[in-house]
Amino acid sequence: MENSFRSKKIKHWVFDLDNTLYPASSNLFSKIDVRMKKFIIKKLNMEAEEAYNLQKKYYIKYGTTLAGLMKNHNILPKDFLDYVHKIDASSLNVDMRLKNILKKLPGELYIYTNGSKSHALNVMKRLEINSYINKIFDIENANYIPKPSKGSLDIFINKFNINPNEAVFFEDISKNLINAKKLGFQTVLIKNKSHPDKNIQVIKEENVNNSYIDVISYDLPVILEEIYLDMNR
Repeated sequence: MENSFRSKKIKHWVFDLDNTLYPASSNLFSKIDVRMKKFIIKKLNMEAEEAYNLQKKYYIKYGTTLAGLMKNHNILPKDFLDYVHKIDASSLNVDMRLKNILKKLPGELYIYTNGSKSHALNVMKRLEINSYINKIFDIENANYIPKPSKGSLDIFINKFNINPNEAVFFEDISKNLINAKKLGFQTVLIKNKSHPDKNIQVIKEENVNNSYIDVISYDLPVILEEIYLDMNR
């Protein structure tokens, strides 16, 4: 572990869901991505390319595609979330390393996602980790204010009475860690070797955002084990 990392102070373990608790190579989120496009095509009567461009535009501008659809097209969030998360999660594999380390971690474990609670539960059950993480903060809990907004993070902190100085946040999207770091969270970026939106612009943004990241890892169970061992030295 890096010398500046405060392992012994950690009481709250905050995990993003998609492409963090499971590798992007599972291609689960790509299924959600496809269904987002289909939803836009159907609801807004658009061609595929137009729907794709709108989806990405809203994601960049508002933090989630849903936020843009709600603001500009009066889309009901439940309709969108139910549709895009109706996916087959069988591509996810149980990682015994992840199960074993989550079981050992002291304190409280949370899921903090821009997705829905039902999607989080589906993923957690498939990964067989639902008995180790029992607190889920989804987009509905956040009043549909997505990460990386500070407003969303403030609601999360207040809901669970979290002291950011005693918390660590694991994410695969670097910009979602900026406000967390500013508020006192320790931050861990989980980099994936493959990512559906890993273009040049995203890589440039990650490099800029790295000043808000304490640790970068390509393997969540490995970095969790390192932190746990450091806590118990």
